[in-house]
Amino acid sequence: MSQPSRTFALVASATIACGPDPASSVEIEQTITELVDIGRAMDLEQAVVTLGSAVDPSDTPEMLAMRLFTDLGELVPCASLSMRGETGLRIDFGALDGNCSPAALNLAGALRIEFSAPSPALRLATLTHLDLERAGSRLTGTTQITWGPEDTLRISSELQFASAKGRQLEIQADRIQVGADGDVMLDGWHRWQTLMGRWAMELGGWTLRPGALLPISGVASIDTPFEHDIYVDFTGESAEGLGLRANGGRSDRVFMVNADGEVVELGQP
Repeated sequence: MSQPSRTFALVASATIACGPDPASSVEIEQTITELVDIGRAMDLEQAVVTLGSAVDPSDTPEMLAMRLFTDLGELVPCASLSMRGETGLRIDFGALDGNCSPAALNLAGALRIEFSAPSPALRLATLTHLDLERAGSRLTGTTQITWGPEDTLRISSELQFASAKGRQLEIQADRIQVGADGDVMLDGWHRWQTLMGRWAMELGGWTLRPGALLPISGVASIDTPFEHDIYVDFTGESAEGLGLRANGGRSDRVFMVNADGEVVELGQP
């Protein structure tokens, strides 16, 4: 009767031994670096989402384009504005050192906005980023915005992002946003490709502040190219920066990200 027990023990031991290893400390730190790059891309994208969504979606596409054209003439007086047909416009922000926006957008490059009505009750804004740049980061690609009930926006993106340090990301994203100005709440997902491989992130309950590289609250579940799941809890802001707690399968590790995007590990909680 002892042999079956011994066999079961060996099988159980082998199953545990063959289970997935936790993420290494290097992989966790790289994941935080990826989050910072995604944060830079989102910050740049959110700046123009705020511009393009500040309209009344009950208007016709023609009225949306004309009213936004008028509003942007006051908001970004140094930009060059032009209408593109009856439902579109283009904003040329010029060089970074020539921007005098009272909203302190500090943008370079150009942006096209095209309004359409896929159905009588639905309005769609397509934002095309033409080497949109800020603080050395550059964004190209498209962002689509639709308006939903209770002050919500659906934001879908197909982007190419180049960081100031030369890192290249191919990004796809789909998220629901509550609020359009100031702090916004976000739920959704991001997928992105780097030289390391494909990353995937589910995000929930994010509170994102304008100009911040990371949310001040919320959680994220990230699938790395190395077949690990890393869970992140954003713990708020302090004088030193934005805090987060990450777990790759072993124990929590605490990090701080300052305003320049520098990642500092603070150890275990």
